[in-house]
Amino acid sequence: MLNHQQNKFTMAKNAAAFLSENEAITSAIPELQNHHTALKAKCDEIEAKDTERITIRKGKYLNKVSEKSEAINKALGISGAVFAFARKAKNVELAERSLIFRSDLQNMRDTELAAKLRFIKELAEENLQSLEPYGITVQKMNGFTQKTIMFEKAIEDSGSSFAVRKGNLKTIRDLFTELNAILVSTDKLADSFLEEYPDFVNNYRIIRRIKKFGVRHRKVPVTQTIQSDATPDAQKSS
Repeated sequence: MLNHQQNKFTMAKNAAAFLSENEAITSAIPELQNHHTALKAKCDEIEAKDTERITIRKGKYLNKVSEKSEAINKALGISGAVFAFARKAKNVELAERSLIFRSDLQNMRDTELAAKLRFIKELAEENLQSLEPYGITVQKMNGFTQKTIMFEKAIEDSGSSFAVRKGNLKTIRDLFTELNAILVSTDKLADSFLEEYPDFVNNYRIIRRIKKFGVRHRKVPVTQTIQSDATPDAQKSS
């Protein structure tokens, strides 16, 4: 949920809880109880949709992080073997091309890293026969190739999840529109108790005020408050 949605959601949950605590009063109007039930159901629906959005985002992200870490580990093993072979063969160009550091790979963008992994794979395949004494076998190369493919798929899945999350946000926005309609009708029904239970209505109205929870408000200096409260004539005379 967005910040303003979270504030409204918290208010709606508090309103539903208040109505639950005062069922002895609200039971006098069956339609108000129906609205109370609808309010709780809509809050549950919003919460479930938001949890789904967060789960998708977190799951795709963690999968990409995991695949990236494993791909980098394999890449360093392969490139390290190529570098060792190049140094022994006194192949300066190959040694320079295969001198790769973990920090460089970790700091790359996803697409850059994917390209670098393919580059390392090509270097190793060009010298595969010479790399066997360095522990690079066909099986190990196949494992690296598969891991590279899995990382690229994780990048793609992470990108596609953005569209899903965007769709979820639209759904949540629509649910809040429905929630607002329920709240407005509930307000009118609650007002029916104003004469008989004024405290109930007043407390309900207080809860219905949307607060920006967690926001720190700047204090206005006392001198500024006094000056703003002064009459125009008093301000002129001063």
